[in-house]
Amino acid sequence: MAATGHLGRKVVHALLDRGVGPTDLIASCRTPEKARDMLEHGVTVHRADYEDPSSLAAAFRETEMLVIVPSIAPVEQRILQHFNALEAAKDSGVKRVVFASLATAAITSSKFAVNPFFLYAESKLRLSGMDWTILRNNLYLDPIAEWVPELVEMGRFPYPVKEGRVAYVSRDDLARATAAVCLNRGHSGKVYELSGSVGLSMPEVAEIISRVTGRSVLFDSVTEQEYADVCRQGNEEVPGYLIEILITLYRAVDNCEFGNVTDHIERLTAAPPEDVESYLKRSLRVS
Repeated sequence: MAATGHLGRKVVHALLDRGVGPTDLIASCRTPEKARDMLEHGVTVHRADYEDPSSLAAAFRETEMLVIVPSIAPVEQRILQHFNALEAAKDSGVKRVVFASLATAAITSSKFAVNPFFLYAESKLRLSGMDWTILRNNLYLDPIAEWVPELVEMGRFPYPVKEGRVAYVSRDDLARATAAVCLNRGHSGKVYELSGSVGLSMPEVAEIISRVTGRSVLFDSVTEQEYADVCRQGNEEVPGYLIEILITLYRAVDNCEFGNVTDHIERLTAAPPEDVESYLKRSLRVS
């Protein structure tokens, strides 16, 4: 589910790369037109909208294992979406659900505004009667690479953080781990904490960006209002609720909620997660 999102798409291709036949895969998404790459590989694509239960029921027919990647909707909307997806999965005879959760899900006092959704989602899945595996993903590394050109132009790395660390992990590594959980036995009823191999402070991330680009980028610990202004610069269409969510995300970072490092990706895939510097060099095509 959410197969055309950034992570969902990578999970589909990770399964194909590991020898899963395209006829054994069904990619469910709200806009099938965005799944042309999957159709070209021979993957069946179904329309499935989290807010349209009938579309979910139709999409999940003949599905044995379902991977659910949440949307980026507000908390209350996400809760309803997750309810709809699990009810449709159960009614359609889905036997097992793999859920892409978040590193903070076990922290009931988390400062991240979306955390109540993950608390609900994990509990609802555990009580669904279906077999399950939960993957608590740390923060994505990929957006940093996307922001590098702008960061280099500004010469600074502006976040409302003082001392927090993040064990950033790429979507590529999360997709590898998700595919491994889907294809191998022994993961029923398990919770995995998927992180990078080191927890980095924001000044350390800025140093890595500087080394990779050859341009000076300094960490700038800004206020929440200054960060909101940066988010709006050049993109006034960013929803206000999304900026507020991001601000609470960095409150959680400063509350040491994303610094935990595990070896779960290596245990699942027999290969360690890619480090930040190597990933940035590869993404930016820097030798």
